[in-house]
Amino acid sequence: MPSKSPAQARLMAAVAHGWHPPASSGINVPMKVAKEFNQADKGTGVLEGITKNKKKMGRLESMTK
Repeated sequence: MPSKSPAQARLMAAVAHGWHPPASSGINVPMKVAKEFNQADKGTGVLEGITKNKKKMGRLESMTK
């Protein structure tokens, strides 16, 4: 099942790659579910705009904008 929004796609990608939200946030996404969402999002292009901008700009440029 692909993500419904870019925010959900970013959250699922972060959890699938090892990020753990703080316990006080109330976010509890199992890694297995996050990996399934992340795999489904690869074909949709939801995350393409986010990663293209970061690759295009250097690290210092992205921090100043």
